[in-house]
Amino acid sequence: MATTEQFAHQSVMLDEVLEMLPTRADGFYVDATFGRGGHSRLILSHALLDRLGVGARLIGIDQDPEAVIIGQQLERADARFRIVAGRFDCLDQVVAEEGRLLDGLLMDLGVSSPQLDDAARGFSFL
Repeated sequence: MATTEQFAHQSVMLDEVLEMLPTRADGFYVDATFGRGGHSRLILSHALLDRLGVGARLIGIDQDPEAVIIGQQLERADARFRIVAGRFDCLDQVVAEEGRLLDGLLMDLGVSSPQLDDAARGFSFL
């Protein structure tokens, strides 16, 4: 089993996500497949601060406990971010709790190798 420190995730379509998702500097965005936080970290990164300001909100959702731990680290580092432990079906609740319209939604629906390696973390097959 690969640990979080050993696993290096390569996020897909980064340029496209960074170009299209942050449409408002004070917007509300959800990364519904937070995973290892590759997209979320770049959305919040210094390169985008001119497009995503202090009034912005980005919420990551993931049901994998290791992903939530990574999200909690990002949450402590950036006040614009919050991690939610859950599945896609909690999206309505997350948006309702924020109390404003959603400006963008990211869902990276690929397969995660660490979740295949350990059936207790997500998916398995024989």
